[in-house]
Amino acid sequence: MKIDVQSVRRVFEEMLAGRMSREEADRWAYLVMQQEEAGTLIYLPSSDKERIWSGVTYLYGVDLMESPDEYLHTDEDIRTAMSMKLGS
Repeated sequence: MKIDVQSVRRVFEEMLAGRMSREEADRWAYLVMQQEEAGTLIYLPSSDKERIWSGVTYLYGVDLMESPDEYLHTDEDIRTAMSMKLGS
């Protein structure tokens, strides 16, 4: 599997726009993590590996709940994380 910053950013943006649920974003990140563990994940370019991985690990768990009807991370938290982890 090949991955770049734009594909990670797209998941953040789709989720924030409501076109992807937080649960779907979490599952996507989990699948990416499985590829990393299997040694089949290719970072493009390889120099962006740290940024890409930081975004993926944030998305894995983005569906955590603080209470039965409230997510741990607000949309604003997610926007800030996207900017900090992936850049502007």
